[in-house]
Amino acid sequence: MPLSDETKATIQQAYSTWLSSNSFKPRRGQRNMIAVIAKALSAVAYGNEGERRPDYNDHVCLVEAGTGTGKTVAYSIAAIIVAKALQKKLVISTATVTLQEQLIARDLPNLQATSELDFTFAIAKGRQRYFCLSKASMRIKDFGEASSSQGLFPDEDVRLSDTSLAQIKLLESAFSGSTWDGDRDNWELPITQEDWSLVGADRASCSGKKCPHYQGCALFSARDEVRSADVVVANHDLVLADLATGGGNVLPEAQDTIYVFDEAHHLPSKSQNHLSRHVSIDAERRRIVTTQKTTARIKKLFPQHTDLHRTIKSIAQIDEALDASLVNLLPLLEQVFQQQSHLLNSSDELRFSHGVVPVTLKPIFHELGQCYSLKSGVLQKTSDHVLASFTDDRDNDQANREALYGVLGELINNCDSAHLLCTDYAIGDDEAVIPTARWLHQLNSDMAFDFSIYMAPLSAADTLNRLLWKHCFAAVLTSATLAALGHFDHFIEQIGTGDSDRSFKILGDLNFAGSIFHVPKMLSDPTQADRHTEEIIQLLPDLLSQDGGSLVLFSSRRQLKAVYEGLEDTLRHSVLLQGERSKQYLINQHKKAVDEGANSVLFGLASFAEGLDLPGDYCLQVIIAKLPFAVPDSPIDEALGEWIESNGGNSFWDIAVPNASLRLLQACGRLLRGEFDQGRVTLLDRRIITKSYGKQLLASLPPFEKQLNC
Repeated sequence: MPLSDETKATIQQAYSTWLSSNSFKPRRGQRNMIAVIAKALSAVAYGNEGERRPDYNDHVCLVEAGTGTGKTVAYSIAAIIVAKALQKKLVISTATVTLQEQLIARDLPNLQATSELDFTFAIAKGRQRYFCLSKASMRIKDFGEASSSQGLFPDEDVRLSDTSLAQIKLLESAFSGSTWDGDRDNWELPITQEDWSLVGADRASCSGKKCPHYQGCALFSARDEVRSADVVVANHDLVLADLATGGGNVLPEAQDTIYVFDEAHHLPSKSQNHLSRHVSIDAERRRIVTTQKTTARIKKLFPQHTDLHRTIKSIAQIDEALDASLVNLLPLLEQVFQQQSHLLNSSDELRFSHGVVPVTLKPIFHELGQCYSLKSGVLQKTSDHVLASFTDDRDNDQANREALYGVLGELINNCDSAHLLCTDYAIGDDEAVIPTARWLHQLNSDMAFDFSIYMAPLSAADTLNRLLWKHCFAAVLTSATLAALGHFDHFIEQIGTGDSDRSFKILGDLNFAGSIFHVPKMLSDPTQADRHTEEIIQLLPDLLSQDGGSLVLFSSRRQLKAVYEGLEDTLRHSVLLQGERSKQYLINQHKKAVDEGANSVLFGLASFAEGLDLPGDYCLQVIIAKLPFAVPDSPIDEALGEWIESNGGNSFWDIAVPNASLRLLQACGRLLRGEFDQGRVTLLDRRIITKSYGKQLLASLPPFEKQLNC
């Protein structure tokens, strides 16, 4: 239905109040974005129960909003008001922790305080971000035992270091004393990942309401806040993980939710990673040993339970068959490597062409898949028994039961993942669908001989359709870079939904006309690697002679180091290199130097081309060493290119050029961060002028003043 007059008035009033309260002027792009999103969400057709009608498929809206739009406030105002009017929950999902923290710490509190909108919000995080009091208590108790025989595995060293013990006691004391809420991100002191893993919550060891600490659990207290909030801030990984388990476990049910995916250009790769699988033969055989130790411990804890002992015996029989199959698989994989050694890539990975697994391997992967399926089921039966035996007593037996329950959970998760991979290798792909990338990696050293086995879907579209688009009430996908080469076709194909009628480009209110895109005269191009590097060294002193901050972006660390080492000492002293210190440290040092009136230059790689915010004098110039074409040397990239070529496409034009366009836009986006900023982007790659694809790349850039051949 169309946007109601009441909703329009609420949006206009909230935006006007927010502007006035913050002494801001209205932005054309921001107003346009609010209107586009409000209209798209209000148009969704729904039935009497409030669920989107299944015949309405125009519920996904794409908005490319350039820097300077003020997109977080734009989508928040529109989506919060429409969601409340439709009695829906709003989930705002980001790809990075930085934007998530910005929403929670700055944007939403400010909007709540200055717009007169009545809404609540909470952040949803993965369970591993929360402290588990039960695990911490067990660690402390285990350390205090006089003999290591109290540990889970008597023949292993399970004792903590004094430093780790002190860290755990400090965390336990702060949480029990209510001076800390159990959220790792709110712990102000440094803590290593190794120490945190000892006390962080995880699905495998969580016994839910059976846990004696359930009432005060940091994880479940946070989940209660999420359930009651109008707006939930999450990340793409958590959204996908929750939907994969049926939805509604952490986040609201999809059919009752409006999603806003910020940094949406990351969503396809996040979805692809979500379904990727990997197993190592050596690791799987070691996991069998872990299973044997775990079941032996269970038998000691439950000496009189005959049925459980029968179950444990069946686990041992399955493991015997599983280990035999893994041993038999090794020479078969070695034979495949020998026969196809000419197909190995630079990383010694062997990719199966078109994802087709050799016929000789399929039967044994079928056997392995059956073994993992049987083992998972029997382990689950054992885990259920252990969980049912939990008591409120905090004695040694209960501590051991909780530890065993955690180990069993990890074993079950690993079995399920291995089962999916082995079944995939045994069955293969339907000819009508995009194939899966499948490849092997051999590790052959003095210490070990092992094979790793991988699979990854080439397309995220099916996954997103199955998990998300089919079920959600509505979704808005936004980013500063969604349209490659000026149109959304490439992104729409990646995510499996959308069309041009629901895709919008909004240019930020920035000073493009007062800024320059510059391609200087050069005698070399990046295909002449050494000559190109040498010419960059010659050009940089003049390019970096102005006061203020500069950002120089490279496509390879090798060229970055070569250029740095070729500079004169006077210029090299003003350069900060990515990788030498933390990203935040480099940014702080860069800003400090500029504030003191000195020149400062950041040398960075691809990760510095996205998300780096250096307004004003902190970045007066962005220098891009070469067009950001990715080298298609990963098995996934190779497989996708192969599939496109086999279907009459051109992998360079269909993949490489659109992706380079997006990366170039992201790099150029580092220059102008505010409406009064101005500066220059210099590209040291004349292929944008001399090659046929260059015209398309130039045409897709923001409306900078172009200075070419000078």
